[in-house]
Amino acid sequence: MARLVDVMCVPHDPTIPAVLRTGTDVPEAAAATGEAFARLRAHLDEVRPDVLLVVAGDHLNQWFMDAMPQFLIGKAPRASGPFPHERDLFGLDPYDTEIEGELARHLLNKGVDGHFDLAYSGEFTLDHGFTVPLSLLLPQQDIPVVPLFTNVMAPPVPPGRRFRELGSAVRELVENFDAGSRVAVVASGHMSNAIGGARMMDFRERPLSDWDKDTWRRLHTGDLDELVAECTYDHLFEQGHGTAGFLDYVFALGMVGGARPSWSRLAAGPTQPPAGFLHWDEGTLNGTPGSAR
Repeated sequence: MARLVDVMCVPHDPTIPAVLRTGTDVPEAAAATGEAFARLRAHLDEVRPDVLLVVAGDHLNQWFMDAMPQFLIGKAPRASGPFPHERDLFGLDPYDTEIEGELARHLLNKGVDGHFDLAYSGEFTLDHGFTVPLSLLLPQQDIPVVPLFTNVMAPPVPPGRRFRELGSAVRELVENFDAGSRVAVVASGHMSNAIGGARMMDFRERPLSDWDKDTWRRLHTGDLDELVAECTYDHLFEQGHGTAGFLDYVFALGMVGGARPSWSRLAAGPTQPPAGFLHWDEGTLNGTPGSAR
């Protein structure tokens, strides 16, 4: 049977790679973001999973208000991105990697059998929600992935309860995958976010909102039921119209079963929206000795 060996929650701000490439005069918050990605990259190099399940929302680049799947498995032979306009605008590097087709089909088929009616696609592009964390965590592009697209943009958006249930269901499906694979999960999302809206630059004056502070505390105290119940699209929208991207972190909470993170970092400052990192190592996930606390 397959084994879940790592779960990470990471941000996907498309400006991060270009800022980190400058190498000099990097703002404090961006430097902390780079250090967090470097730490998780080193850990991933050490763990060396057989496959990465990457969970992220598409930013209305290929699915729009006229046809929006809630949860979709990408099952093409390969996954690549980002979109040309994202490369041009943000200076993002291309990413191209194999898809682990057997696991993708297992999640799709067994999910329909007993858990979730997942949609699927054999033709898609990974936008920056996928390629930014992949490029920073696995730049060598040599571990197969399974992309799981979530709707965090177009109402009706599933509530946090549904994301948590999906995370729990996917963990069960992964652990029932008869291939002996070691699977790591990257949930790509963010904390409060209002990019493109009237409150876009609020973080310059107030890097962390009250919601950020309270949510971060509850992520570490195990007080998750109330937090998840509050993660409706309307409530998250009130924190900033893009804050529903946090729902992909809620997916990860379902995968880890309420366990507190092995390590975390919240990078915030007047130069970027808050960047939250959460990590559950194999010891924490599976109750084996030696987990970091």
